[in-house]
Amino acid sequence: MRCEAIYSTAMNRIFVTFLSVLLSAFWAAFASAADPFTVTDIPVDATGDNAIEAQTTAISEGQVYASEILVARVTIPSERASKGVPPLTPEIVAPMIRALSVANEKRSTNRYLGDITVAFNPSQVQQFLRSSGLTMVTTQSRDRMVLPVYNGQIWSNNNWTRAWASNAFSNSLTPIRPFDYASGNSAIIDSGAASEANLAALRQVGARFGVEQILVAEASGGSGNVSVKLTDIALDTGQKRNLGRISSPDFTSAAWESAERVENDWKEASVSLAQNAETMSVSVLYRSHQDWMQLQDVINNSSQIQDARLDALSKDGALMNITYGGDLEKLANELAFKGVEMKRDPKLGVIIYRRGRI
Repeated sequence: MRCEAIYSTAMNRIFVTFLSVLLSAFWAAFASAADPFTVTDIPVDATGDNAIEAQTTAISEGQVYASEILVARVTIPSERASKGVPPLTPEIVAPMIRALSVANEKRSTNRYLGDITVAFNPSQVQQFLRSSGLTMVTTQSRDRMVLPVYNGQIWSNNNWTRAWASNAFSNSLTPIRPFDYASGNSAIIDSGAASEANLAALRQVGARFGVEQILVAEASGGSGNVSVKLTDIALDTGQKRNLGRISSPDFTSAAWESAERVENDWKEASVSLAQNAETMSVSVLYRSHQDWMQLQDVINNSSQIQDARLDALSKDGALMNITYGGDLEKLANELAFKGVEMKRDPKLGVIIYRRGRI
């Protein structure tokens, strides 16, 4: 009997090791840095009668926790509150997983610790949510950079800055880039201008770091009671959104709750945009292939344009059908900030072209 137990434990160890290696090998092919169906850096910690049991328990619990984060990410809070979400058990979660990666492993005879990253299968997740009557929102916004202000300080390495230092928020529906406080100084922007959401000053920051969206996260307080005021600013359109305040017991929780507030705001806006969406034909005019490529990039990365379909292409123009959020003036303002004009032509209808090229 003892030999059978030793053999069984050995086979379990081989299986778990093989599974970890296999999933890690496929990881690079399946997961991308901005994939909203990937949940990164989930800490796991479990004990068991032996090392294999501890590892199996830790990975299983971590996968369930990752699935809970994903479901919250791609669904609307009001729907979850009204309809509820069925319990996510290991048996329900397992078919949804397409890849898994493990880092920072530590183990003893009866304990296992590590950080896991889980990639989920979109169709399986959608099937689960559809059976629960929940709407799945997967449209991602453009990247934004967080500007953490703490007690009037921007350019310092403090707990609030460190809470945003990882890439943990890059896979959300509203990807948030960490702020590199070491690559700038108060000559670019001071805390007063940041707190006031001074557009001219923030545009200098955007130009310095190559972003068009900035989240000003102004924190106060300390351990046990961190209060954060959130303002989301689109540098191209000048739109500022006051996302209110959040309160958290520590800086790490405050960062996660801030990111969730931004994401929920985006999901509500996405649903509203979808309900008010309009489609129109546009003529995209250009003088060179480079012009055309740059115009495509602007169109594809517009926060107002939800879909763009190419219908015809020639050496100096393209006919496209675009679906936008219903506010033509807002779309025109966004394009203008990026050096692209949109106007109505008596013969061609709505035309889009790079400023100075026509």
